[in-house]
Amino acid sequence: MMNYKKSKRTFEDSGTVDPKMSYHVKLENVANTKRQDIKTLVDLGRYFSIFAPRQSGKTTFFEGFCHELEKETTYMAILLSFQDYKNLNSQRFYQLIQKDLYRQLLNRLADVDCPRLDAVRAYLDTHNIFDHTCFRELFEELNRMIKLKKIVIFIDEFDGIPINELENFLTTLRELYQRYKKRTDKALYSVGLVGIRNITKLIVGGVSPFNIADQVKLPPFTLKNVRDLYAQYTKETNQPFTEDAVKKVFNETAGQPWLVNRIGTILTINIKPETTAPITEEDVEKAIDILLYEENSHFDNITEKAKQYKETFIDIVFDGLEYIPGDEEQSLLLTHGLIKGEGKNIKVSNPILYLLRATLDLTDF
Repeated sequence: MMNYKKSKRTFEDSGTVDPKMSYHVKLENVANTKRQDIKTLVDLGRYFSIFAPRQSGKTTFFEGFCHELEKETTYMAILLSFQDYKNLNSQRFYQLIQKDLYRQLLNRLADVDCPRLDAVRAYLDTHNIFDHTCFRELFEELNRMIKLKKIVIFIDEFDGIPINELENFLTTLRELYQRYKKRTDKALYSVGLVGIRNITKLIVGGVSPFNIADQVKLPPFTLKNVRDLYAQYTKETNQPFTEDAVKKVFNETAGQPWLVNRIGTILTINIKPETTAPITEEDVEKAIDILLYEENSHFDNITEKAKQYKETFIDIVFDGLEYIPGDEEQSLLLTHGLIKGEGKNIKVSNPILYLLRATLDLTDF
């Protein structure tokens, strides 16, 4: 009989996953509508947007992908974030881009012993980015200086871009893409914009400035993902999950990563802590009861969004509606992960969210 061992890691339910500190699985089937995965899109020099609701693993996925991408010395992976940029003026916005971009680029060029490192550093010392034209000129010059290196930029939390720079920035990316589309020796090789909105559908000034991009959705955990995640805990502690328990979690959460991790925490900390007794389907039901009535920022955010679009949400919860392409409230509920579409039909994203509505006074919506 095996004894319980104290776990070395935790189920991450409060931020980006660090595989050294938290249980972690790679998302499967992250691909565009042509079923090309992210690595294929980067290799082809494509620009793309990837969107998913908050706390669905976007940042974790791209941090891991950048690490994998840089195993090839040709690639210069740059990960930026616009999370707290929304209220900045244009000059400060581009100053922060410059600081983060230059630091990562020079570090990467040094790591791969780029022979043009000194020349690039000298140029960056004299080229300041204070508007979108300077941003474009940067890559036009880098395109001349480091032709054998491919810069790939991922911008997390793109929704945080200052609204007055949205059109300029997207138009600049579009221009760079169109100008160098047929060339393989281009410095800004691939761009991924990561957010909760489908950026390819943004209309600015009557046109879509980023309609050159592929559209990618971040999928939820598969049943295999959930099984593998919990198996990591079992391997460390000797406490197993029954297959029925794993399936119960998957079915109730529809694979939503935050929910899967939060339930994992409740099961192993609150329901059956420090034991080798198997975690069962009945334990999962108890964990869901605890989850529904606890205070957490995830449910606070969902409740806020449900109240903003109360009539549409109530209709979907109680009556079911047919999906209407272009409907603003349906699109926003989809964006924030409260509902999901299945062909013409739309419904609440997962059974736990459906149960959550029972803890809320919908008449107050």
